[in-house]
Amino acid sequence: MLSSAPGSCVLAVGTYTEILPHVQGRGQGIHLLAFDGATASFRQRQVLSGPVNPSYLCVAADRLYSVSEQDRDAALEVFAIEDGASALRPIGRVAVPGAAPCHVSVNLAARQLYVSNYGSGELLCYALDAAGLPRAAPQVIARRGAGPRADRQEGPHVHYAAPGADGTRVYLCDLGTDTIACHRVLPDGLDPEPMRQWRTPPGAGPRHLVLAAGDTLAAVVEELSNTLALYALDGAGDALARASTLPPDWRGANTTSALRLHPRGDLLYAANRGQDSVAVYRLHHAAPWLEPLGFIAVGGRTPRDIAFTPDGEFLLLAAQDDHLLRAVRIDPATGLAQSHGAPYPLRSPACLCPLP
Repeated sequence: MLSSAPGSCVLAVGTYTEILPHVQGRGQGIHLLAFDGATASFRQRQVLSGPVNPSYLCVAADRLYSVSEQDRDAALEVFAIEDGASALRPIGRVAVPGAAPCHVSVNLAARQLYVSNYGSGELLCYALDAAGLPRAAPQVIARRGAGPRADRQEGPHVHYAAPGADGTRVYLCDLGTDTIACHRVLPDGLDPEPMRQWRTPPGAGPRHLVLAAGDTLAAVVEELSNTLALYALDGAGDALARASTLPPDWRGANTTSALRLHPRGDLLYAANRGQDSVAVYRLHHAAPWLEPLGFIAVGGRTPRDIAFTPDGEFLLLAAQDDHLLRAVRIDPATGLAQSHGAPYPLRSPACLCPLP
């Protein structure tokens, strides 16, 4: 039985199961965990060992979706959430065209699902049937271009695509071309031509975004420049604000990863891989601008993902290269850590997905 304490929830955790150029994957697949807010501790309910590199997950209604991040044999897998979120049951698997899918999201209003192919630089749009399964082959929107970083930007690398709140637009981050794009949702897919695009500074590498202020602002974490930027969604100009995710005295290597908006809407959290912290900002909507508040120590190497419990009581952390999860209780006054829970061992965690 799930605890009734504030912060308690069930979450799915995706892992890297194979050794890849960027990770020594040792994971088992997808874990279903119960988190107890009273003790800030995790307990395993189920592990699914079949999925290969389920590095990103999303939930929609009573379905969990997972990409299988592979250059060959890439796939999308679908699971039914059953028995009060105490079990996951595989109900579908389809091969994904392209290479290295790294993100998945669902648009329930349009009955569409979006897969971001990092390796081959494409956005895929699937139509979903009444059971939440892909109906046919996807629409493939291929990106073009490159950036100044020859080691990371030799071509397009779509790292994120997700709908806005009303389901009429999809926002995309292309790390390889320093581009954020907006596509119009159509009855039979997406308009292949972006209705609007924003360019980050050369070499910034936009990775993920979150929408804020009633979908009038996009906060974008820029992986290669270790920056967080705000863009107005009603224009195509430069960023309204930009802030570093690192302390001024940091001189080591670092790349940013996950970006999350606190459920109350005024706090942003960006994870640093290298400095191994979470940078915290207050988002001022009126100006708008970003006020740096401080840092939360992860207590483990390479935080690939972070996620809030649904009530915002805790920030959950996944330290990929130290093979652990940790929960941090958030002080509502400061936005920073009030206390840290004990580390929970779990190999090569890549994605944290709290279930409703």
